[in-house]
Amino acid sequence: MLKAQLIERFGLNKTVTEQFFLYIGNILSGYWGVSWRYFPKDVFTLIMERLPWTLLIVILSRVISFALGYLVGTIAAWKRGSKFDIVLQALGLTSMSLPAFWLGLILLTIFAFYIPIFPLGGAITSGLVHKSLWDFVYDVLYHAVLPVITLTIVTFFIDALVMRNTMIEVLGEDFILTAEAKGLKERIVMFRHAARNALLPFVTGIMMSFGLLVTGAVFVEVVFSYPGIGLLLMESVLSRDFPTAQGIMIIITLIFIISNFIADLTYTLLDPRVRLR
Repeated sequence: MLKAQLIERFGLNKTVTEQFFLYIGNILSGYWGVSWRYFPKDVFTLIMERLPWTLLIVILSRVISFALGYLVGTIAAWKRGSKFDIVLQALGLTSMSLPAFWLGLILLTIFAFYIPIFPLGGAITSGLVHKSLWDFVYDVLYHAVLPVITLTIVTFFIDALVMRNTMIEVLGEDFILTAEAKGLKERIVMFRHAARNALLPFVTGIMMSFGLLVTGAVFVEVVFSYPGIGLLLMESVLSRDFPTAQGIMIIITLIFIISNFIADLTYTLLDPRVRLR
């Protein structure tokens, strides 16, 4: 009886074409199936419970990496050929070969085991009753420190190198020479004229890598036992919970699309030429 009900519910007794349109309809209506591992919880509800934790560490790391990468990349381009610039390039090339999970294990071993400053894992302290909203926020951020640092280190040097290389191209433009000839201060030429015009490719890379960072958070969340969709994806794959794994793939795809759309909107704020068109 149960088998017949499941076959009827998921349309397995229909043709392949009918099953496809039934699947699309279920996706659009928010019914993504039932998790086999966390039965009887439905996949959409399960993912929505875990997604905020992943977005927290990804957004925090992206904001920090963006700010530091913008500043360091700008200074390195302005002082290209200096020791600062050479060190940045060396560290950038080195960081590209560092796996996120390996870096996370190193930080976890040092700052949670040998020097127990931060917790070994989790997103909040188990069994702790928070007396106020501030206590809850502090506990959440306290547990997010090491995952955020790991993701920031992985992306910071790449962001800085992208900003550096883009700004070097901008520094060769005629309007920079004009700004310097007008006697403007070095800080104004560097940030208001050169760095701002170098932001468009930089923002594109930032937003496109946002989706990649969500997928890269899988390994970081596993290392720190952080209850986001990355850890959920790993659990789903190992337990062959295909509906949940498929739902997470849909969410990651949507994040890619939304991040690129936000990048397009940001262009109108950064570049008046795009706004005029």
